[in-house]
Order: sequence, then C-alpha cells, then structure tokens
Amino acid sequence: MNSAQDNAPRRKQFPLRQLIGVGISAVCLVLVFRKVDIGQLRAALENFKWHFLALGMASLAIDYAVRIQRWAVLLRAGDAEVTGWACTAPFLGSITLNNVLPLRAGDLVRALVFPSAIGVRRITATASLLLERLVDMLTLLLSLGIGLSLSPLAHVPEWLGRSVAGLAVGGCVALFMIVALHRPVLKLLASLHAVAERRGSSKIGGAIALLIDLTRDAAGMSRPRVLGALVLLSAIIWVGETGLFWAVLHGLAIDATFPAALTIMAVATLSTLVPSSPGYVGPFHLAAYSAAVMLGGSPAQSASFAVLAHLGLWLPTTLAGSIAILAKPALFKGRSVARPDA
Repeated sequence: MNSAQDNAPRRKQFPLRQLIGVGISAVCLVLVFRKVDIGQLRAALENFKWHFLALGMASLAIDYAVRIQRWAVLLRAGDAEVTGWACTAPFLGSITLNNVLPLRAGDLVRALVFPSAIGVRRITATASLLLERLVDMLTLLLSLGIGLSLSPLAHVPEWLGRSVAGLAVGGCVALFMIVALHRPVLKLLASLHAVAERRGSSKIGGAIALLIDLTRDAAGMSRPRVLGALVLLSAIIWVGETGLFWAVLHGLAIDATFPAALTIMAVATLSTLVPSSPGYVGPFHLAAYSAAVMLGGSPAQSASFAVLAHLGLWLPTTLAGSIAILAKPALFKGRSVARPDA
C-alpha cells in the first residue's frame, strides 16, 4: 500500500512536466505561424534549392563525427580505454533518445546506461557529459558574440543580452572552479568523507565518495592540454552545425553571410535550453524564425527556414541513432567492467 501511495505523486508530477513542455511548444509555434500565409509558405518550400541541403548534410556529418571523437577524448582523459568507433553507437543512440523523449532522457542514458556496454565507468561518463555541456554552452556564447559583431544582426534585445551575460558568467565560474579549485574541493570532500565514515553514515559516505570520483575525473578532463583539444574540437563542431544553417538559408534564397548563420545557429541552439516537447519543437522554431526575420527574410521564408533547419538537424540524427541502437541492442544490456563504480 505504501509503495502504491509513494508512486502516486510521481504519476501526477511527470505528466505535468510534459504538459508544461507541450504548452510552451504550442505557444511558440503559434507565435511563428499565426501571421504566415500558408500559400507563401508552400511556395517558399517548393522553390527551395535542394542542392544546398546536400552541402548542409555534409557539414552536419562532419559536426557529429567530431562530436563522437570529442567524447572519446574526454573519456580517455578520465582513464577509460575507448576508441572513437566504440563511442559511435552510444553517442548517436543518446541523440536519438534526446530527440524523441522528454527532459533530455538521452543524456541520462548516455551517462548511466550505455557506459557499461563500452567498458566505461558511469562516473567517468557523467563527468564527460557535464564538461561537454559546459564547454558547448561557452562556445555557443562565444559564437553568438562573434556572429553579432560580424553580421548585420547588430541589435540585441535587452532580455537576450542579460541572458547571455548571465550564462557566460555562470559558465566561466563553473569552468574556473573545475580547473583551478579541484584540489581544495577534493581535500574538503575527503575530510567530509572521513567524518561520515567515523560516524558510520554509510549512505552519506557513499554519496561523498561518488562526488570525489566525479570531481577527480572532471579535473583530469580539464587539464590544460585536454581542455585545449576540447575547445578546438568544439569550435569545429559548431562551425559544422553552422554550415547546415547557412545551407538552408541560401536554399531559401535568403542572403546570409556565414557570421549571420553563426548568430542564428547560436540563438536557435541556446533556445533548446527552454523546456519544451521532445525534439525541442517550438522554442527552436521561434528562435530560428525571429533571427531569420531580423536578417531580412520574409515571414514565409523565415518560417520555412525554421521548419527545414529543425528537420535537417532532427531527422538525420534520429535515423542514425535508431540504426545504431538496432545494430547494438547490447547497449541497453551492458556488461561487467574491470573498474567498478565507486
């Protein structure tokens, strides 16, 4: 009885989160399409120059190939013995799960479920994911700054400026703490662990031990040499993703420079931080549409751009990840590893 009662609140809360996300997505889509003439939208899509999409897909392929290698570099910096090829299936599989499930469930699976299938500790995978996300956010903010300084999109709304500044400060502080303060943090955690052990608090001691492992792995992944490689690979990744945006813009005959496409890519990608339905539907479309309008595209062109850019990102990665999951069902079964989690 107690178990059923404990589970009841969870059944109520989880759909509520989904409903909030779906509601946000619906509002964003209404804001995009309410003033768009359907006939003009159809004409813009029919006149799309599809050879540009081939260029965009090639750029996206480079983007994700480098993402996989970057994850392998991070895992090896955490003392895992993996190759880029071994990381391919779990990485692409997690992207597919992110695309079709709510609350970025794919990230959780990549951190806690897939690692055992490739002989990686869950703690190491979690540390790699946290550092990957942190560097991605900082690289995107830098991309936004570079794009704005070099493109016609010079006017930044006040709310966007504040949000970007807040994210940049928070990200820099977090990275500084990982790089410069991990030793005192480890000493503090070790002291707390010793106290917990003396008092016989096994659960608290176990939790602190996990934090020690997580901090140690994150510190290894943020060594100057590794961090330099991480920043370089991240720059290549976001240039590759910008290539898709640039190709879609030109396919719709929107005159856009590469810095302008870089700006739109950064704004649209940062919008996925907003809660929404699976696949980031809604916030992505609204951000991409608004940026394209500011660039000079008509409402129909801009709405077409938002739809095609989202589809160009979502469909190929979802298909690739689905194939990876089907080809390697053992990803969900895992296997025993030589180095168990602390």
